[in-house]
Amino acid sequence: MASLFMAPVNKPGTNVALGLCILLSLLGADTGRRWLASWRHPVVRGALVWWGVLFLSALHTWYLTSKLPLGGSFVWACWYPLALGSVLDDDRWRGRALVAFAAAMALTVLISWGMAFGWIPQRALVATQPFMRNTVFKEYTQQGLATLIFASMALAAATRAQSRTTRWGLALVSVLAVANVCFALESRTSYLTLLPVAAYWAWRLLLRRWSPLKARAAMLTLGAATATALWFIPLVRDRLVLSVDHEIVAYEQQHTATSSGIRLELWRRTLPMIASAPIFGHGLHQWEPLYRQATRDMPNRQAFMMGHPHQEMLLIVAEQGCAGLLVYLLLLVALARYISRLDPPQRDIYASALLVYLVAGMANCLWADFTHRHVFILLLSCIPLVAQGESTKAPDGLPDARKNLRQRDGGLRHVPEPGAG
Repeated sequence: MASLFMAPVNKPGTNVALGLCILLSLLGADTGRRWLASWRHPVVRGALVWWGVLFLSALHTWYLTSKLPLGGSFVWACWYPLALGSVLDDDRWRGRALVAFAAAMALTVLISWGMAFGWIPQRALVATQPFMRNTVFKEYTQQGLATLIFASMALAAATRAQSRTTRWGLALVSVLAVANVCFALESRTSYLTLLPVAAYWAWRLLLRRWSPLKARAAMLTLGAATATALWFIPLVRDRLVLSVDHEIVAYEQQHTATSSGIRLELWRRTLPMIASAPIFGHGLHQWEPLYRQATRDMPNRQAFMMGHPHQEMLLIVAEQGCAGLLVYLLLLVALARYISRLDPPQRDIYASALLVYLVAGMANCLWADFTHRHVFILLLSCIPLVAQGESTKAPDGLPDARKNLRQRDGGLRHVPEPGAG
């Protein structure tokens, strides 16, 4: 729970909480049983499969360079679902951890609004790094994506709330969180990510029960209306459309290191890397040295220097090759199928989180960044275990899985009686 609370607030605090979680889990009672139960979770096994790919890629790097890049949390974060699962060993505690993350994000949004209105002082970094404005710990893209997940969590909880007052209160929280992304943080990646997330919720709340033809027509109409509305909001239009066009022109004509220009340079330089090692890539953490070598004679080189290509799939293909990308895509498909089997509100929370990371990964490398990576992997650590063998009846006529869920329910999931509406 501490790990989920600290992830959107403080990087050192996240590391400390994770370290204590693992230590105390190993020192606790029934250690073997708890870790074995966590190992059986399909999401835990998927994370460890990706760890195996990264470990083999690290061995590939060691074979090529005599250096074994296994330091830091980039690789070992894949073990966090196993470790946290040994502590958060039922849906009640997993639900409480999600509430801890939501509480931290609510605090973050309140402070961010306070900064935007001048009630709370901005961080000193803003003077030299404008993208830190209205942020608590992260820069505005990191905080924006986490805020979109928080907004989806509030909306998902609202759909299951029994009280009308609670429903409208949670809906208001979601609106304030989205408004914070649009008007206080002003992250273009978050703007782009907001569109498919909004489309998902429009389908989930309004269009799901309609006929396919009506739903498609409504989605097209809603998309056109949203695009028109965004165009007439000067703040969003200038950040999302006009500034990108100006940045690309400046990059192409003057080789200026604009945000969009840097991305174009990164992607252009990554393609030859992929072409030279398409099957297994160049090995873990080899993109950056190869990029430095490719740009050693480029004018204004330092302005274009980045640690990753700002595109998730390009980084994977460059370092783990097409073989690694295939495993990654299969894991994403398996995760999406698993999420589709969850009950609401968890299904909507995790579907939104997965959508956020897939869309944002088109213009960023989320797995390579500490905060993005830890928010995603820690949320996955709290994903419920889909009940198996639901057809097996308990003595009182209830499926075993449903009876256990009701006994251990932490308030986030409502399990109806058989035959209930």
